[in-house]
Amino acid sequence: MIMVAAITDLMLGMVTLILLSRGSGKTTSSRMAGLFIGWILVFKGVEYLLMATLQFQSGLYVIFGNVDASSLENTFLSSAYRMARIVSLMLMCFLPMVFPFRLLPRKWDGKMMLGAACLMSVFVSSIYLVTDFVYFNFENIVLVPGFIILIAIYIRFTIAEVKEEQQNFRKISIAAGLILIALHGETMTYWLSQVLSINDDYQQRFFITFNWQPTLVAWFGINLWLTLGSASILILAAGETWRSTKIGSSSFSILVFVILLVGMIAGIADYMVLDIVRSCYEVTCEKFPTAFNLWYEFTSTSLVFLYTPILFMYIILNYNIIETQSGENRWLTRIIVIMMLLIVSSVVLELVQSFLPIPEMLSAAILAIIVAIFIGWEEKIVDRLIESAQSVTSGLPISEENSGEGEVGTKTFHYAMGAVLIYIILLSALHSGLGL
Repeated sequence: MIMVAAITDLMLGMVTLILLSRGSGKTTSSRMAGLFIGWILVFKGVEYLLMATLQFQSGLYVIFGNVDASSLENTFLSSAYRMARIVSLMLMCFLPMVFPFRLLPRKWDGKMMLGAACLMSVFVSSIYLVTDFVYFNFENIVLVPGFIILIAIYIRFTIAEVKEEQQNFRKISIAAGLILIALHGETMTYWLSQVLSINDDYQQRFFITFNWQPTLVAWFGINLWLTLGSASILILAAGETWRSTKIGSSSFSILVFVILLVGMIAGIADYMVLDIVRSCYEVTCEKFPTAFNLWYEFTSTSLVFLYTPILFMYIILNYNIIETQSGENRWLTRIIVIMMLLIVSSVVLELVQSFLPIPEMLSAAILAIIVAIFIGWEEKIVDRLIESAQSVTSGLPISEENSGEGEVGTKTFHYAMGAVLIYIILLSALHSGLGL
């Protein structure tokens, strides 16, 4: 699934950046949001590609960004993987400042954010590399400002929608909620375990299994990451429950309640296998039941690897971030949509086939049916998304002029982030070559 996630993220990220380079009529806010989302997907794709290669070569797994063998700590793959993850987090911390709408003065925020993102990416990744990543995971602290911004926007416009009966406000609250799910979706499924304070037991098992002795700041970063996801889903669930009782539920409400239910079931399942977890640091490590592993394959793992790229794709199309009206762009958008849907469908089918005795002929027939359905309905789905696409602030008294003052060009953004990508690859290669 990791390799599929790598291909999906890279494909969607590169297409987003290509379409942004072709479109010239978008507002600076939409363009900045698209640039950050596109490069987040590119760096996540590189991260997953390196992770998959690392696991294929060593047969080992990655938990909290760490590998379970000291011999791999200074390899090119492990170093480059963790540096790519750091850069993607640096970009994530700036995305809430430009989407749903920009919070900083337009005269200087474009240059400032690009410069800060590049400097933070280079500085933090370099510091982590020379310190052998002993503080890895502490970088999760950069997600706190964006978390506060998105939660504040969601609460502000949800209350305004209900109190003032302004339907336009709903677009902004949903946009903030979707970004929260995209950034913290995985940890949202651990919310009950975090509330019950049993995630610490799982962390101790991972530390023993991976032969890793985390520093205090690294442990703090992991718990902060889990806490942000738990707080996000609980706040979203409270807001959607209140809105549903006053106005009525929506598709976004259903999505939030599904994630909340998944986290509740996961917390109960985590509590039921605590004896197995604690056996790892009391006697010997016992394996988790097959059903337990399958549950997380279909929920947390699928959410972060498969459904998060689709969520970003929906945000890009539905909120009019990229130019999709021209013929060539429309054609390219349709291709990327149907490819992503087919990839996700085939992977889900393979997951089902991993525990159900479905013959290969039957699975091939099911996949053919799915292909036929997508070919028949794909055009309607894409056309509906494109035709109903509106800027998140359309109809609201929020200015989104196409002012180029203080802005950075699309090519400049690409060159800067491309240089960061080359930098982390070269530095990782040098680090492993010197045997440091």
